[in-house]
Amino acid sequence: MPLVLPFFNSLPRPHSRVNALDQPPACGFCRPVQPPAPHAPRTRPEWIGQSLRFGLVAPLVFGVDWGVLTLLAKAGVPPLAGRLLSLSASVCVGFLANRFFTFRAAGRPNWPEFRRYVLAAALGMAVNYGMFALIHRAGAPNAAAIAGGMGAAAVVTFTRFRAIFAR
Repeated sequence: MPLVLPFFNSLPRPHSRVNALDQPPACGFCRPVQPPAPHAPRTRPEWIGQSLRFGLVAPLVFGVDWGVLTLLAKAGVPPLAGRLLSLSASVCVGFLANRFFTFRAAGRPNWPEFRRYVLAAALGMAVNYGMFALIHRAGAPNAAAIAGGMGAAAVVTFTRFRAIFAR
């Protein structure tokens, strides 16, 4: 037999559930329990997807650069002159791929945006070369110096390109 204490039985009891009529409890001490929100899909920061797409664009840009240079070399164009043309082609492809695929920018491409992109790409090349030189002078192998330069340049260009296409 349960113990009955008159004093405790006269106190209002806190409610933890909504009653059968979906009305809040009448005691005034408790807030009604909200039904659980529908399960929302997990979202991740936008820059994560952008950085992954940025990593997919890089081999495409490299392929264009290498392919154009190879075709020009077979046509008899000297490598240094061919490199200027292949670099130009790869920057144009990189601009379009990053604009539409990586950052999914709205609107039409325009010259001021392209100019900013080229300047950011040039900054990335300078950072790449500078970091390569520092690491190489420290006595690291060429592969480590190239990787360090590319990593530093990737961070710089990604952040600059992201700012350009966010406008």
